[in-house]
Amino acid sequence: MSIKIKIINTLLIVDIGIVIFCYLAGERNWFFNSQVAYLSSIIIVLASMYSYAQMVKTGVENEIITTSNDELLDKIEDPHGLYDDNNPQQALETKNDEIMTEVQDDNTEDKISTIEAMKKNKAYVSFYRIGAYAILVLGFLYLQNIKIFHMASYMFGLFLPPVLIASVFYFGSKTSKEDNENN
Repeated sequence: MSIKIKIINTLLIVDIGIVIFCYLAGERNWFFNSQVAYLSSIIIVLASMYSYAQMVKTGVENEIITTSNDELLDKIEDPHGLYDDNNPQQALETKNDEIMTEVQDDNTEDKISTIEAMKKNKAYVSFYRIGAYAILVLGFLYLQNIKIFHMASYMFGLFLPPVLIASVFYFGSKTSKEDNENN
């Protein structure tokens, strides 16, 4: 079964459970608050996942992602190659010169503008995510406006979808590993 179908099934089953609980308990305010927050949270998580997937897909298509994990880790741990194994003294002197040149170049570079940063990080400013957060804010303001806002039920509905989705991913990956080991 696809991970998307597992996520949707889990979210629907839990939401049906919330609706049944609120109906049986007679908690109308709990129902409205939890449903507004639950649906807003689902939309935010799904929009974030979609925008991130689009960013990765675009990066792969444009061949922006070319380094392996080992190369990336080496670059993070030793960005100037000071700990290379081949001829440490010569490498140290060469790297010192490179670092000095790089520091001088960094000082002369202009800082990137906010618009350029937004273009490079499209997943952070995706219209899907902005729209999802707008729905969250509008839902909150609506509940406040009609004076039925209840903090506990709203927070419950807000935090439940990310926890459910994370647990589906966790148990889905655990099951996949066990299936691979058995084969």
